Amino acid sequence: MDKMKKRRFAAFLVAAALLLMVGMTGCTGGCSASNNGMSASIGPGSSGSGSSSSYSSSNGSGITDDPGLDNSSSYASSDYPSSSGSSDLSGSSDTMDGSSGTGSSDMMDDILDDITDGDRLPEGSSSSSPLPGSGSGSSSSATAAMGTDFGEIGALSAKGLDWGPGGPRDEKNRSQGAILYNQKYGKYDALFLAADEPVVYMTFDEGYENGLTPDFLRVLKEKNVKGLFFVTYDFARDQPELIRQMVAEGHVIGNHSWSHKNYSTLTPKEAAEDLMKLHDYMKETFGYEMKYFRFPSGNFNEQTLAVVQSMGYKSIFWSFAYEDWLTDRQPEPAKSEERLVNAACPGNIYLLHAVSKTNAAILGSMIDRVRAAGYQWGDPATL
Repeated sequence: MDKMKKRRFAAFLVAAALLLMVGMTGCTGGCSASNNGMSASIGPGSSGSGSSSSYSSSNGSGITDDPGLDNSSSYASSDYPSSSGSSDLSGSSDTMDGSSGTGSSDMMDDILDDITDGDRLPEGSSSSSPLPGSGSGSSSSATAAMGTDFGEIGALSAKGLDWGPGGPRDEKNRSQGAILYNQKYGKYDALFLAADEPVVYMTFDEGYENGLTPDFLRVLKEKNVKGLFFVTYDFARDQPELIRQMVAEGHVIGNHSWSHKNYSTLTPKEAAEDLMKLHDYMKETFGYEMKYFRFPSGNFNEQTLAVVQSMGYKSIFWSFAYEDWLTDRQPEPAKSEERLVNAACPGNIYLLHAVSKTNAAILGSMIDRVRAAGYQWGDPATL
């Protein structure tokens, strides 16, 4: 059997495993929250202007919605993957505002395409070549080619996708789904898993303030860890002093959108306007220019990836998340800490929600234990 046949055979085995996992466990999500009588779409760390723990998923696909979540617990409804598999990422069919998400069969088709046809190496290249979007100098060719030409961007696929198909894990505990998505979407400066080094990263989604962000900032300062805080307009408007504290203490602030809409449902121009509205607000109000973007609830398509890149941003997804955002149904601290520590792997990008009392309670110990396992906490400004 030649090398290509071996690769394809191995690919089909991975795809079969993914199909089995999704078929057994289901996957991920968008949600809708009601704040003060107002209906707002809320994703991982979303934009509701008040604390909310009421989330409902409605995608009509029969799978729960939550991109890149820990599959070892089951979620009734959420922004993240819900599953009972063994990996920390699950296939996601995330929806917002009651819109229809991508079904598990579509997702498996995409992955199968990625692994087989889309993953063939150009002549003269080797399988040891760095993965695009994996800290090896993500390609900027799409930016140069696309610029802000919405007509050209509009020729790309508008098929809605959700992060993320975690799949099996390799000998380094890395999600194979994250690696595959790095390969396919790294050309748009999209990152699902960082470089293959013993370095991990801490990121937070900030949709609204639940009184806990000062605790997270205090622990990060004590442990000398820098975080990447993805904020919505609501958070930035309501919490200017926290924004200033984040900047003063050397943390990175990322763009989590102005409106927290499902970007898969927006035209390229609408997506650009939403993203840049918050970008301009942060620059004018705080003198801070953001360069990292996180899609609300992980909903994206190839068009919006290109839009984000053309605006000078890098799309940062995640390698681990879990159901931590339901303020009235918080996960048990000891089990959650074990889950987070066990998820450590080279290049892992943690997503935590800063509304979580559990996360606030375990953050310091979790940081120490991941370090003790041989990992450094990287500066997210280097992603």
